[in-house]
Order: sequence, then C-alpha cells, then structure tokens
Amino acid sequence: MFCPNCRYEYKPGIEKCPDCGAELVEESEESKPTVKKEPRLALLCTTQNLFYANFLKEALEKNDIPCLIKNEGGMMFYPPVAAKIYVPEEKYEESLKIKEQLVDDL
Repeated sequence: MFCPNCRYEYKPGIEKCPDCGAELVEESEESKPTVKKEPRLALLCTTQNLFYANFLKEALEKNDIPCLIKNEGGMMFYPPVAAKIYVPEEKYEESLKIKEQLVDDL
C-alpha cells in the first residue's frame, strides 16, 4: 500500500496514511513500469549517396529532429548506395522544409 501524497509504502492492512491522512492505494505511480513508446517514423527521402544522407542528418539534428538512416547495402562510395532517411511523423513537415532548403532533390 502506498500514500499517493507522501509516496511512502505501508504494510498491508493500513488503509490511511498516518502522516497526511490520505487513503492508501495499491500501487504508486512511481512503482508502475514506464513504457516508452517508440516514435512512428515517416520516410523523408531516399538518396543514392551516403554523403548527402549524413549531411541532411546533421542539419536535422541541429534542429532537434532525430532521424534514422537506413543503408540499403553495398560499399560506402562505390557503387552508389541507396540510403533511406526516416524522421518522426510529427516532425515530417518541418524536416521536409529543412531538406528542401538544403538539397532540393537528393
């Protein structure tokens, strides 16, 4: 049993907090496991050059937009390698503006 105000744990059978008088609850919010939701990603663009992909990634991250580059295989410079750049869905429009300002067509 936990006090929702004081956040102290009490033995079973105690129903009220002896300090503040609040009704005790089964679980405190802090004792519940937190579930971190992964952001939903949207494809921003596909490029044939990892240099451009990393250039765009750096610009996005400077604007506090996390991104993911997914390399489609091959060697880094030859032959050209497709790289897909993903951003969180809620940052897609902002990311698109940054991409267009930097490199119109990757």
